[in-house]
Amino acid sequence: MTNTANQSQPFYIWEGVYHDFQAAESEANGAGFGSDVYRSRSLLAATECLVALKSDSPIPAFHKQRSTHLPLVVAMMLRDKPQVKILDFGGGLGIGYMTLAESIPADLHRIEYTIVEVPEVCQSGMDFHAGLGGGVIYTSDLPIFANFHLIHAASSFQYVELWQDLVAKFSALTPEYILLSDVFAGSIKPYVTLQNYYESKIPHWFLNLNELLGAFEHYGYRLAMKSYATSRRLDVEDTLPMANFPEALRLSQSLHLLLQKNKK
Repeated sequence: MTNTANQSQPFYIWEGVYHDFQAAESEANGAGFGSDVYRSRSLLAATECLVALKSDSPIPAFHKQRSTHLPLVVAMMLRDKPQVKILDFGGGLGIGYMTLAESIPADLHRIEYTIVEVPEVCQSGMDFHAGLGGGVIYTSDLPIFANFHLIHAASSFQYVELWQDLVAKFSALTPEYILLSDVFAGSIKPYVTLQNYYESKIPHWFLNLNELLGAFEHYGYRLAMKSYATSRRLDVEDTLPMANFPEALRLSQSLHLLLQKNKK
């Protein structure tokens, strides 16, 4: 007879279904992206990217999987502008910026790159980039008066409780393009779950794609491009490991979405 009590429990990235953020937050725990674990792993990933850049080697694909379309969009914009101002919402230690340094190094001086992050990550980011001669600006507050040509949000939208308000704030910065990478949205009823992130449980949206696009359309942004994200999670390639959810709530893949401001 098998002793099931001694068998290890399977690990799931996401667990639980909640109707709103507050219900999920009541069962959340840990420091999340302010934790020492997150900072140490982010520093390791950023350092590996930097080593690759300095040795003229490719940045590991796993690290830049959420910045796949960023260099192409920026290169396209640099064709028509002397400078491109980029706001990277939730940009961590600047892997997006290093992806640009890898792809379009000759024009990196024409890019102004601002990262919005939690205060703990901002400090780590400033310390990391100080040794590189700058190039990245950090702030813990979303700017409200500045104008940006491009807003990039890579795998960060899902952690914002009032995401509709974030759409409005992005739009108020009047970017020509908004690039959302690794977006958890599809033909599903929206819900909140808890993401298991090391010692933390973090509220995490799964969104309805039409609702998300409709919110941007309200502020004059149209969908210019949609592609499926390639990723690796729990050693599973390109398919989100969601077998513990009802089929109607599962997404097979996350998305990359490029939104463009309508011309008047």
